[in-house]
Parts: sequence; C-alpha cells; structure tokens
Amino acid sequence: MKGLLDQEILKKKYSAQQVKDWQKSVDLAFYVLGWAQFEHLSRKEAEQRIDVEERAKTVHGAAWRFVSKNIKNFSLRSMLDVIFHAKPKILSKLHRNYDIRNEVVHENGTQPADAQDVSAWLAHLEELVKDF
Repeated sequence: MKGLLDQEILKKKYSAQQVKDWQKSVDLAFYVLGWAQFEHLSRKEAEQRIDVEERAKTVHGAAWRFVSKNIKNFSLRSMLDVIFHAKPKILSKLHRNYDIRNEVVHENGTQPADAQDVSAWLAHLEELVKDF
C-alpha cells in the first residue's frame, strides 16, 4: 500500500504537508485495521477455549456453558480475559491499548506514539496472536 502511495506521489506534485497528512491517514487506517483483525482472532480464540471448557461435567462446565450461550453479549475485554487470564501483565497492557484504540476510533483521536511505526506495532499484535 505504501508503495502505491509513493508511486502516486511521484506522478504528481504535492506539497510536503499533503504527503505527510496522507501518510498519517494511511498509517491510522492500518492501525484500525490491525485492531479489527486482532479483535476477530481474539474472539475466535476465546470461543474455542470456551468450547473446550464447557464440555466438563462439573459446576465449572455449567458456568462455561452459560458463557457459551451468551457469548454474543461479551465484550472484547471479556474475551481477552478468557485468553490472557494467566498473563496479567499482557492483559493489563491490552486493556490500556484498547482504551487508546477506542479514543482513536470513536473520538477521532491521533494514532498513539507507540504505534507510529505501524509495521512494528502490527508485528507486536501478531506476536500476541502467536502467544494464544
């Protein structure tokens, strides 16, 4: 995508500020898309874990069956709790990052400083997915 943008910039003469603004828009779009993909994968992973846990013939299994029946009502934060409950540091950071993501998306905020390098930030999310 960046290559296509660079080619378009070379074809036409734009001001440096216009180019900078476009690059920020593209980076922000990839930041939001990265979160969307991470959310999808997190939901699928949580659902798989819940499917395994609900098979138990104990009171815990009954609780997991309740969760399974009501899964549509669970927030992403709840899904992250299911996946990362044994890793509180990662879970805490994900909750903070999700707060920032909500500000960016819902309040037209700016991309967070730790996500300015979108490629590195997406690689970080990919590592978390591998850690599932």
